[in-house]
Amino acid sequence: MNSHWKYKRLFEILPGAIAWILVLLPIFLAITSPRTFATLMIFFMVYWLVKTVIMSTRLVIGYRNYRRDQKINWLEKLNNLDPSVNWQRIYHLVIVPTYKEDISILRSTVESVINSNYPIRNVIFVLGTEERDKDNALEYGRILAKEYDNKFKHFMVTMHPGNIPGEVIGKGGNITFAAKAVMPYFEKEGIPAEDVIVTTMDADHVVDKNYLADLAYKYVTDDDPIHKSFQPLPMFFNNIWDVPMINRLIATGSSFWQLIVTTRPSRLRNFSAQAQSLEALKRVDFWSTKTIVEDGHQFWRTYYRFNGRHEVVPMYTPIYQDAVLANSFIETMKEQYLQKKRWAWGVSDIPYVMEHTFKDTKIPFFDRWANALILWESHISWSTNPLILATSAWIPLVFSSGFRSNILAYSFPFVYGRMLMIAWIGMIVTLIISTLLMPPRQGKQNFWRIVYDWILTPVILPISSILFSSLPAFESQTRLMTGRYLEVFRVTIKSTKRSNISEGKNGSS
Repeated sequence: MNSHWKYKRLFEILPGAIAWILVLLPIFLAITSPRTFATLMIFFMVYWLVKTVIMSTRLVIGYRNYRRDQKINWLEKLNNLDPSVNWQRIYHLVIVPTYKEDISILRSTVESVINSNYPIRNVIFVLGTEERDKDNALEYGRILAKEYDNKFKHFMVTMHPGNIPGEVIGKGGNITFAAKAVMPYFEKEGIPAEDVIVTTMDADHVVDKNYLADLAYKYVTDDDPIHKSFQPLPMFFNNIWDVPMINRLIATGSSFWQLIVTTRPSRLRNFSAQAQSLEALKRVDFWSTKTIVEDGHQFWRTYYRFNGRHEVVPMYTPIYQDAVLANSFIETMKEQYLQKKRWAWGVSDIPYVMEHTFKDTKIPFFDRWANALILWESHISWSTNPLILATSAWIPLVFSSGFRSNILAYSFPFVYGRMLMIAWIGMIVTLIISTLLMPPRQGKQNFWRIVYDWILTPVILPISSILFSSLPAFESQTRLMTGRYLEVFRVTIKSTKRSNISEGKNGSS
């Protein structure tokens, strides 16, 4: 991106400015025009109600798709392909960056790949360590290389330098360095880049045993795989029964949101673990080293590099991840907030996207503007919707003493309350899917914990939506607006307590 684009600063300011206006506008209208306030809030509730019904429907569809794909033997499907496809030519490159993660966490990630229902002779594993954590990097790299060197076609440990000019401290620089470091191996082995699928994962990720086979099947049966990204389903279930209830709600909500967007591929973007062909990565110069949110940004880099000829293919095979869990409740809450703030920093993509939306005329007008508006809507609603929903019922009573004198305004609390009750259907659907999807507790019964969650969710969910969704997004947008940029990728503290890591869960439904 041209950092000197003259409108860049404008589009850094606008998301935060719009969010502030939307949050403060109800207070202003409640004081100056109660009737207008009530009318707009009813329209907003209708919008939110329709959106809730749509999302609930898509969650059910996504869950059905997940259950369907979990029953498929993807390796068998590969073996049943026409011999002319020659799927055995495909190699998987798995890159796992690490910074200060415990070696037990790294082992569980490596072991999950080894236990895949896929020929490991076709897998190259690269552990990307950081010079900033040199002592651990050298020790863990040596130990793991000794343990796993003969398990894969090739096992490699890289150490990303900590002082590369122009790079931000983040994941993108690490995985880009790792990918470039392994390139000579493929050249030496004579393996074409178009025959290599690259999966990037975090250190706490555990692949479902069918992931590699599913990915290979989708890749070899796609008419144009070079211009595709492949998005596995992130499920934050590794330690789901070990975390506080509020974090369990947030983790399942994040999993469900990804399940929802898989049913709308046009809105699907790269998130966390992702896969792309090595050939495509070479053409886009791998990942961005100048942003701390490299996953979602990778979609836009590829989309614009290929003049709009790029899309994300949804996968319903999971890569399991950790829910946030630190060493104390307070520290866990802090880490949860900081993680969400980092995710919400994806709002910094808006200036980049708007520059290309204006300039990249080779992409059809509707396509590029629709994608830009989807990005705007997702970030603005992320920061404002929970706040507006939580405050709109009582704002007029506090700021407008004559609110009830207007007939429409007088009826507003009743109408608003009834519409909220109808919208609770979305919460019920979420709870049902959560009950069906949640992994079992090792050696314990789920029943009473599930009853406990059902009872407390209606109380805790609205609070968590504000504290750990709306507010961190609001802060990220305000930081961008005021020029207080996030310039360091802060790795979420990961506890070694992961009671659900088991062979039984890996690949089970």
